[in-house]
Amino acid sequence: MKLKHDTLSVEIEMEVRKEYKKISKHKRVLMPVLDYRVDLYVNGHKFDEDEVFVEKVFFQSLLSPGKYPMFTCTCGIFGCGGYYVDVFYEGDSVIWLTEQSPFMDKSIPAANRFVFSRNNMIEFSKQLVEKLEEVRRISESHELNFQYDREKYLDTIRNFAT
Repeated sequence: MKLKHDTLSVEIEMEVRKEYKKISKHKRVLMPVLDYRVDLYVNGHKFDEDEVFVEKVFFQSLLSPGKYPMFTCTCGIFGCGGYYVDVFYEGDSVIWLTEQSPFMDKSIPAANRFVFSRNNMIEFSKQLVEKLEEVRRISESHELNFQYDREKYLDTIRNFAT
């Protein structure tokens, strides 16, 4: 009997707005600000927006199994909120065990164990890099700096795929 796998997918929401920034003690300038949020979905169900997905930690989890602080509080401090994900590899599957249900809809039953196929993880990882590239392009178009280690992420995907 073939194991049914969950499906992990990603969307990124972005908003460019203007905000006054101090450039000296007495001078402020209206400058663009880019806000973005990575939204994860499993089987079409959206993860809670109050828990921030840490993509750098996700890519680390592709290198070896272990316990990872993959979600953090919106303030950026893991201890304030967030939770660990235990990552296991069994054959051609990647298993996530979360400390709590990650969904916005808390009524989804048994929502803390997910089994993804290796192929889904590879596709998800590639989609994530594409979405981060979108953020980088939008940032640059507004003369903002957005950095992430694209080459390291792509190398991690290649290593995971082999």
